[in-house]
Amino acid sequence: MAEERRRFFRIDDTVGVAYRLLSEAELAELDTAEEPPRDVFALLAKFDTQLERGIGQLRVKQPLLGEVLDALNGKLDAVINQLEIDDHLVRRLAQKIQEVNISACGMGFLCDTDVAPEQALDLELALKPGNLNIHTRARVVAREPRDGGGYYLRVDFIGMSEADQEVLIQHIVKRQGSIIRTARDG
Repeated sequence: MAEERRRFFRIDDTVGVAYRLLSEAELAELDTAEEPPRDVFALLAKFDTQLERGIGQLRVKQPLLGEVLDALNGKLDAVINQLEIDDHLVRRLAQKIQEVNISACGMGFLCDTDVAPEQALDLELALKPGNLNIHTRARVVAREPRDGGGYYLRVDFIGMSEADQEVLIQHIVKRQGSIIRTARDG
């Protein structure tokens, strides 16, 4: 048996998993797409600061226009908040909470459909208990039929941002520490 060399620690964990199959054309398109801002809320806060400053200056010269723009800004904030709530709910509903074997470079998990090796996936992960969300792509490296139906997929993450990989590494280290403490104390 050949010795397998691990690039990162692996743990068994409970994770929210949602995926969809990607064609090679979709994968190439995603690879060339510009990365969205990591922290949209920081970007929105920056715009809010600029708007507040501008509206404050405008309110001195034209109070009615300042009041209208302030109301419009409040309305935009309400719409953005509602969209964020809706997006969060859709992501949570689409994810199946399950046991996985995960590392910073890939994972193994059960799925109901037969997914061929080399198939590309668009993958959403919700790390518990903090509900940290990671969006990445993956490629199936192996699949095994399971007794009773379904398949066990092994995937390598591809194109994961450094920030998401760091979040995943920190999560794994914390979970591993928790597992060791539980085993030692119990």
